[in-house]
Amino acid sequence: MSDLITTGEVVGCMAEITIDGEVVYSNAIGKRSPQEADPLSTNQIIRIFSMTKPIVSVGLMQLVEQKKIRLDDTVSKYIPEFSVTKVYKDGDLLSPSREITIRDLLRHTSGLAYAFTAPPQLIEQYATALDDVKTLEEAAKKIASLPLLADPGTEFIYGYSSDVIGRLIEVVSGKTLDIYLRENIFDPLGMGDTTFTPNKDLQHMPLMKHGKNGIEIDDEYYASGPGTMANPIFYSGGGGLWSTIHDYTLFAIALERGGELNGKRILEQETITFMTQNQLDPGIDSSKDPMVSRFGLGFNIDSAIETNSGALGEGRWGWCGIASTFFFIDSTQDITAVFGTQLFPEDIFTYMDMYESFHQAALEYAHQIKSDAVQNSE
Repeated sequence: MSDLITTGEVVGCMAEITIDGEVVYSNAIGKRSPQEADPLSTNQIIRIFSMTKPIVSVGLMQLVEQKKIRLDDTVSKYIPEFSVTKVYKDGDLLSPSREITIRDLLRHTSGLAYAFTAPPQLIEQYATALDDVKTLEEAAKKIASLPLLADPGTEFIYGYSSDVIGRLIEVVSGKTLDIYLRENIFDPLGMGDTTFTPNKDLQHMPLMKHGKNGIEIDDEYYASGPGTMANPIFYSGGGGLWSTIHDYTLFAIALERGGELNGKRILEQETITFMTQNQLDPGIDSSKDPMVSRFGLGFNIDSAIETNSGALGEGRWGWCGIASTFFFIDSTQDITAVFGTQLFPEDIFTYMDMYESFHQAALEYAHQIKSDAVQNSE
């Protein structure tokens, strides 16, 4: 973390690590903003972007547990507009080989993309599809009108799948997404700072980027204004939540401990085990995404990473947010780790380097803590 600040990669960052549900590291270093001198604190509100996705995935799986929806149901059963969704092939819009299922949404094999994962011919359509959308219901209908990049179930494509999951939660539960998540995840776990609509009086850590003179506030992001995908008005299940590293740690601990925290259960252990198994069949192509080789239902599954203590973290699961927020859970070692800052990366490889460096450092730190505890007990 100090190296990131010393080398000018970030102006400030935060991390929290737990072992066996107990916090063993919680720290914030550096500044909140490149334009202010105030130090960053661990209770800083940040936008977590795609770390929203695992939360809405858990919300949907709660409804699966309750038998209100099934993984192999077609999406059109709940959102009829998806019955006529087309797939883009060689310049033509054709009927897909089959409809999108709930399982496809959870493992990102729906064929839906984002502008940055779409081919040049479809970038503009994807980039502007949700501009001025005011409700999640309207967003889901607009998403249904977008061309798929591949037949459902054939490719891992990162895109709007989790926004559709959010709308499914609304349809099946009869509650708006914000209220559903509050009642079924945030309140039970004590995640009081996690919301789609943060208090405007709080000082948020601004979104930043690398400029000619170092790190600067990303004016393009703020110029996009409300009603664009960067600042959606609707409850975006793909990236709309704000949170703190401690709030997200509570979510991670609950999952690591089998779905329960402080007597409040949000999922069954069997469901979590199923969600964190690789769901990408051998015939599913994931080669277009350099971060993914195995993916469950809402969670990436990482391979072991080399540390000074050897290879650690095989099979750990988690995800990340575009503004350089990361988390993982190593259930075999009872470890959770959450990292937060607010920096749009220069490119995917810079992003992956920070992602992997945090995983490596957190695993090594936790391993050392556990090793010291064993030695002290002896």
